[in-house]
Amino acid sequence: MMKKIGLLLATLTAFSAQADVFPKTEVDAYLMAMHSMAPVNAKYTIQYKAAVESSCKTKLNIEQLSSRDFANVVQALVSSETVDRLGLDASGGSLTDTLQLVGANINCSDLSAPYKAVLSDVEFNKKHQHLSKVLHTWDQVVTESQLN
Repeated sequence: MMKKIGLLLATLTAFSAQADVFPKTEVDAYLMAMHSMAPVNAKYTIQYKAAVESSCKTKLNIEQLSSRDFANVVQALVSSETVDRLGLDASGGSLTDTLQLVGANINCSDLSAPYKAVLSDVEFNKKHQHLSKVLHTWDQVVTESQLN
């Protein structure tokens, strides 16, 4: 019983700490909810959102942030961090190389351009073979799910 009360108090404390920074927009609320459920995804969503908004001199909306095109770029970044953390690619530097490709390929009219660049970059895919397999499998699953 005491464990349950302790857990409940910890949960309430965490939520009250977040309540101090009440979201002002729908996008802020979306990011706050994402952060509570998937912090790594939220981190890269915020980073990619900031990069696009800075490059394109615009504000992204919920539809854009939750689009497949945007999610694919975020997934590439999340997968890159995971591959690095697990040491799956002997060459290392998956996240650094992915961040460089993403940054170099931001396109204001195509949110998935950085993802396409990562998938198609021969040198990148040769250097980061495990990450490449993960991302190509992700792409295949997403593509097939659209057909059904």
